[in-house]
Amino acid sequence: MSMSSLSSSSELTGLDTTIRLVTPERIVFLYPLAGPFRRAIAYLIDMILETALALAIFVLALILSIQTTLGFGPALAAYFLMLWGYGIFWEGLFNGRTPGKRMFGLRVVTEDGLPISATQAVIRNTVGAVDGLIPFCYLTGLASMLLTNRFQRLGDLAAGTMVIVEEKTWRPRIERTDKEPEVAALLPWVPLRVGAGSELSRALADYVKVRSRFGKARREEMAEPLARPIRLRYGLPAGSTADAVLCALYHRAFLGE
Repeated sequence: MSMSSLSSSSELTGLDTTIRLVTPERIVFLYPLAGPFRRAIAYLIDMILETALALAIFVLALILSIQTTLGFGPALAAYFLMLWGYGIFWEGLFNGRTPGKRMFGLRVVTEDGLPISATQAVIRNTVGAVDGLIPFCYLTGLASMLLTNRFQRLGDLAAGTMVIVEEKTWRPRIERTDKEPEVAALLPWVPLRVGAGSELSRALADYVKVRSRFGKARREEMAEPLARPIRLRYGLPAGSTADAVLCALYHRAFLGE
């Protein structure tokens, strides 16, 4: 999927620092932004895990190199590789979430609200290392977050990313839609985790709840205005029905499978 497949405008709303992304079709996606303090706690958890893993790898590499002439070289290399690669690994392979971010309901997404790419994960974490350089002690990253309207640190600015809060306070009764052939055919096109805001989640749930009351033509009429930007967002086949598009997105958003 191309990151340019969906052009959108964005703005911050209210005092809750919620970013509103508006597609050309005027479909609105809401994302609560993660502030410095919530991110700092998640970062502390990650830093503890990262240090523990790095030390374990260092000790293991040191033990394995005792009987060789290489000395501390492999152990030090493994240690620094772990320190630098921790964030890249988790955010690149787990859709913008490290263990600390997962614990506090945070996720890294692009400035358009899309899942980040592996390249963005590398840029974000490599440039972001400047945020914590001594003697600045993370003041650079904090200053950057406070001076940007999306709470972006230097790594976020370089990679074109932001950190959002995934709210899960509202959850309706889950309907199974993946048994329908048209929906099952579309599921491989949709990411396992989709960044559906509260308004989109409620719209999907409301539609799936009442769709059985209507015929096929009426379903298409109801679903097409929302399905059109979703096709573009995830690069879905142009011939897919609007009803199947919404059901597939609903399945991913609420079941994540």
